Amino acid sequence: MDWGLERRTARGPLEFVRALGNWTAGEGPAYRRLAAALTLAIRRGEVGPGERLPAERVMARLLSVSRTTVVAAYELLREDGWLESRQGSGTRVASGSAAPQGLPPEEGPGSFRGHPLYRGLIEGSGGTIEFLAAHLPGGDFLLPDLAAIDRRALAELVRGAGYMPMGLPELRTSIAAYLSSRGLPTSAEQILVTCGAQQAVALAAAAFLRRGDAVVLENPTYLGAIDIFTSVGARLTPVGVEKDGPRPEALAEIVRKTVPRLLYLMPTYQNPTGALMPERQRRAIALLSRERGLPIVEDNTLADLSLSGKSPAPLAAFEPSAPILTVGSLSKLFWGGLRVGWIRASEAVLSRIARRRIMADLGGSVLSQLAAVRLLRKADEVREMRRAQIRERYDRLTKLLGKHLPEWTWVAPAGGLSLWVRLPRGNADEFAQVALRHGVAFVPGSLASPDRGFAEYLRLPYVLDREPMEEGVRRLARAWSAYAAVPRPERASLDVLV
Repeated sequence: MDWGLERRTARGPLEFVRALGNWTAGEGPAYRRLAAALTLAIRRGEVGPGERLPAERVMARLLSVSRTTVVAAYELLREDGWLESRQGSGTRVASGSAAPQGLPPEEGPGSFRGHPLYRGLIEGSGGTIEFLAAHLPGGDFLLPDLAAIDRRALAELVRGAGYMPMGLPELRTSIAAYLSSRGLPTSAEQILVTCGAQQAVALAAAAFLRRGDAVVLENPTYLGAIDIFTSVGARLTPVGVEKDGPRPEALAEIVRKTVPRLLYLMPTYQNPTGALMPERQRRAIALLSRERGLPIVEDNTLADLSLSGKSPAPLAAFEPSAPILTVGSLSKLFWGGLRVGWIRASEAVLSRIARRRIMADLGGSVLSQLAAVRLLRKADEVREMRRAQIRERYDRLTKLLGKHLPEWTWVAPAGGLSLWVRLPRGNADEFAQVALRHGVAFVPGSLASPDRGFAEYLRLPYVLDREPMEEGVRRLARAWSAYAAVPRPERASLDVLV
């Protein structure tokens, strides 16, 4: 079973619309707010000189506004010299319009500012309730360990240079013990500490991929991975995600046809579907990696966040000699502000990655790593606390959706932090524009898709506190009522295996 069918082309109208952000915020007529957002996108270099704008009717449909609003905004920008129109070639950004200091425009569907999640990290919510980032708050339980850094260990460290590109030796030992206790025998020499899992994936991509290389990744998948692989010029080759993850047979066939340089998989509580790959499939995929010598980046960022039950051991445990890089992080279990993650791989692979790590930042904060050593000692205790926390929030969100949006559907996740929700009709990218005008934001499914599919899906993390979650769902319901009131063609039904 594939989770969706629609495909998107690179740099299409949707990518253009995303560059506008929450353009409805502010005061004044809608056409002036739209014109201001377009101007800002040009100034920032997100839209370059000569780039063609979507036709007025297309832009109006995607923004869920009247065509008159778009026509008036385009006309205003033509008068101000930002746009130009020619018979037969549509409306384009004027040739004299450019980003400051000669910055080139951001290109492609992986453009950083195209993601509402990243935009929110920089610009803030502005009063919008955001179902965007899938992370839990740190909480007071962290304070004793963060405040109790070992003074003797610190005194010894500050006598040195402080640059540790492989990571604090004591933390490497602690991470190795942590992985060993979860069924993956590991030595400290097999660990490289990173600034979170995002950097770990980026370092692996830089080490293994060159422009034009193929990388296979799940569809849908983690938004950040799509950006990372796009940024190094890789060709994204999707493999469908079923309720237990990708089928080994389908994966083997794609590998045979495309000869990729790298696989990126999330076998434990896959983001965004929450799927859990069973042991049988893990063994088959690990064997595929060993037999073909094909590197796999196994992202276990969410592996500690089970809604119930225990997950199998990581992929690397089933074929110790396979070229599998196991990525992990403390961000989801403890707190994102720690910025502590890791790569577990062979010493030869880590040596190759370490050279790129040195060029990037010479190593992470030693203070955070000292705190991480203490926190890892209580990982089992915190895991149980988090399980109760996410179960409560998952139950709350699903009950709210059942009450206010009963037409929406999803497959219950095995773990993780988000629901992968299917709309009964319409397009999540278009609906996202209506939702913004009602003060609520979410990630449309196409942003989590390497081939821009899943137009009828959206990701809803269940991490918000009670009041913002309840109000956020009420706003979603009001936005859906407004969006669904406009007649749209029915989508062909799909037989979905769950």
